Amino acid sequence: MKKLVALFIILAAFLSFNNVSTFSQPQIKVHVTGGYNLPLPDLKGTYPTDTNSLFQKSGFNAGADVKYYLGKKRNVGITLSGAYNSFSSGDVSVTGATMKGKVNIFTVGLGVEYSFMPKGKTNPFLGAEFTGNFFSGKTTLTPTSGTATEYTMKSASRFGAQLNGGLEFAFNKNIGGVVGVKYNLANLIGKDSTTATLPEYALNDKETTVSKSKSLSYLQIYAGVAFFFNQPKKMVKK
Repeated sequence: MKKLVALFIILAAFLSFNNVSTFSQPQIKVHVTGGYNLPLPDLKGTYPTDTNSLFQKSGFNAGADVKYYLGKKRNVGITLSGAYNSFSSGDVSVTGATMKGKVNIFTVGLGVEYSFMPKGKTNPFLGAEFTGNFFSGKTTLTPTSGTATEYTMKSASRFGAQLNGGLEFAFNKNIGGVVGVKYNLANLIGKDSTTATLPEYALNDKETTVSKSKSLSYLQIYAGVAFFFNQPKKMVKK
């Protein structure tokens, strides 16, 4: 993670040094992105060692965000985002069978962002959002000999926090690109432990007398396209 952040800083410095011209910061930006998810404990784990885990190994994300910048400098913005995140355990060997689990999280976020070089063709940024997270999923158990059985996760809602950092590139006044990393803690508020009737099962992330509390977090590595709106037509020369 530290190496990835350092790479962003070095890349931003290099591209900013080589800028020939800059554009005034647009007031509205829209990003459409996709990328790779890295689950962290307790979303990630190895069966049967990590008994408090959901055993997810990897995943992907797809989403979009809208950013509205304030003031004359337009380096502080309000952000609204939405993303679909999917995780998979892959095939896990259990006694007499193979298990495969999937966890899906639809996330909606509202927050703030700070742009470090709002007039640069290369613009590093950092942001934070309060998020609503909606969980679903399924687990398929396939016996060595026999018919597979599918179990469905009972829908669950949690509130969390999301930190976002990245680099935006302006190709011209209307379009650009973006790369970045997000850290998501999806169940900061609203943990619960409920019962469900098979073939349905519950998320059960709250501490009980027989199980520990689960902290469901993950990293998103993403890239995408940026669209700029309400951009002043005048280009400022260095």
